Amino acid sequence: MILNHVRLIKELSSGLSTECGYVRVENGIITEVSEKPYPVTEDNRETIKDCKGKTLLPGLIDLHTHITVLNQVGFEYLHSDMGLLTAAAQHAAEYLDMGFTTIRDCGSIHRVANEVKHMVQIGLIEAPDLITCGRAIIPTEGSEKHMMAQHVHFADTVDEVKKAARQEIAEGADFVKVFASGAAAIATGVPQQSIMFSEEIEAAVKTAERKGCYVAAHCHADEAIRNCIHNGVKTIEHATLISDKTLTLAAESDSYLVPTLAVMYISDGPRRSYWEKRLGPMFRHCTEKMTKAYEMGMYLGFGTDCSAGDFCYNNGIEFKFRKENCGMKDLDILLQATRNNAVIAGIEDKVGQIRKGLRADMILIDGKPDQNIRCMYHKPDFVMKRGKIVR
Repeated sequence: MILNHVRLIKELSSGLSTECGYVRVENGIITEVSEKPYPVTEDNRETIKDCKGKTLLPGLIDLHTHITVLNQVGFEYLHSDMGLLTAAAQHAAEYLDMGFTTIRDCGSIHRVANEVKHMVQIGLIEAPDLITCGRAIIPTEGSEKHMMAQHVHFADTVDEVKKAARQEIAEGADFVKVFASGAAAIATGVPQQSIMFSEEIEAAVKTAERKGCYVAAHCHADEAIRNCIHNGVKTIEHATLISDKTLTLAAESDSYLVPTLAVMYISDGPRRSYWEKRLGPMFRHCTEKMTKAYEMGMYLGFGTDCSAGDFCYNNGIEFKFRKENCGMKDLDILLQATRNNAVIAGIEDKVGQIRKGLRADMILIDGKPDQNIRCMYHKPDFVMKRGKIVR
């Protein structure tokens, strides 16, 4: 297939910049990227798709989401494995609607994301590629009988954390997720608290490293962020309450910050005042510090901690907040959601750019999102996954 008359952005397209080039796709792989349009003849017309000068981007990557739990997906099937699998697979497919062709699931009910990942890999369902952690590891915080407890793995002490990490990896996890601080989404959680001891975090990291993977840490509290950086955690999720001093530490480390601003969007409703009191100060602090991180030139990841199909996803709130509340440039936000995320996840040899030899995961956007990020606030014109137009 030839995608003809496409607009290409050089930072995302093998260094090529054009208002009317083409991309050739064969067997799910990009085989050619050109600055010039492809000549159309009667013989080849049916293999060419005219994209009419619209912008072609790599498929988007969300480094922090959950295909269950968010919006209570899966809660009605806690006692039905097949029902849970069906609900999770159906929900995972919805991420394609907004152009996300790769997602990282940061904790799923009964580790169901591991199974959905396998279903995608063997072509059983049409959904984004998944990077999964199974269940997230957390110290005892609340009751194991609570619904939210179904996507976590309780572990206290160094030995329990080691065992939990080994179990998650053995069950098919690609990385290990830990809760280093309290959670804002749990009523009894205290985001300002660091809830894992430094030696427990170290145990998770060393166990993951022995199995060739890494640790991602839920971190709101500044102390938790520092502990994670000192102990070699690869991705700091949220980084909501980070201080200037810890920002400098992060910039000098091998850890990456993955902000998730969209999850702090506060919608109208009966609980608006509750969420404004709980999330408002966190949002204002986080956007201030992420502005500073961006101005420092830090290599930021892109996550949402939101759910496909909800308001934040359908209206591009993560893109919007990074632009309007953090002053990030349009192109840099696109890079965060594609190339940066691919590097952070260690999959830059597969996706993240429009380049010969990479997977043909691409989206077509009506407009110039590198000049006006508002183009990303709605669904793309089409989504291509491994050479097949799926949306």
